[in-house]
Amino acid sequence: MTKVMVTGHRPERLKGREAEITEWINNTIRSLTDEDECITGCAKGVDTLFALAAMNKKIPLVCAFPYKHKLSEPEQQMHDYAKEVHWETESWYKACYLNRDKWMVDRADIVLVVWDGIPKGGTYYTMQYAKEKGKRILLFPWSKE
Repeated sequence: MTKVMVTGHRPERLKGREAEITEWINNTIRSLTDEDECITGCAKGVDTLFALAAMNKKIPLVCAFPYKHKLSEPEQQMHDYAKEVHWETESWYKACYLNRDKWMVDRADIVLVVWDGIPKGGTYYTMQYAKEKGKRILLFPWSKE
């Protein structure tokens, strides 16, 4: 069983590249089967693109939410499809997103990273943590425009 997770930006940092990112995700997970699992943080943007790709391929999904909250419609769809749901905490606290990301990295064999090259924010910190843990990292080829 291969466990693949994703970390990446929300829509405002994707700069309209959702179709290109979706194609990369699909190509990257094309060899996965229903024996594997995809792990997502369920946020808008890359997390959701990854979850939709997994769901379309019928790959089991693990949803890792940072804290318990009323789910949006896309979050609810991911939740309902998931083979497992992880809630990092009952209520929001400052580091709940980062701790959720660490939980995903610790569980994963492979970490997909969609990062724009700016060394700040959750995607950057999660990628650094994955490097520290010696995880296999596949980086989206983000070229500067």
